[in-house]
Amino acid sequence: MFLTVLLSACASTQTARSSDKTLMQRQTDVDEVYVGYVNTVAKLRGTRVMWVHLPKKKAPETIAAAR
Repeated sequence: MFLTVLLSACASTQTARSSDKTLMQRQTDVDEVYVGYVNTVAKLRGTRVMWVHLPKKKAPETIAAAR
C-alpha cells in the first residue's frame, strides 16, 4: 500500500511541473513596461490599478504583413 501511495505522489508531481511551466510562460508574455508605466501614473494620481487581465506583449509584425 505504501508503494502505491508513493507512486501516485510521483505521478502527480509531473502535472505540477507542467502547470508551473505554463505559469512561467504566461508571466514572460506580460508587457511589464506598460504595466509599470500605468502603475506609476496611477500612484502619482493617488489611485491604484487592479489588473484583471495583464496586458500581453504584441508580437512584432513580419515584413510581409507590413507591406
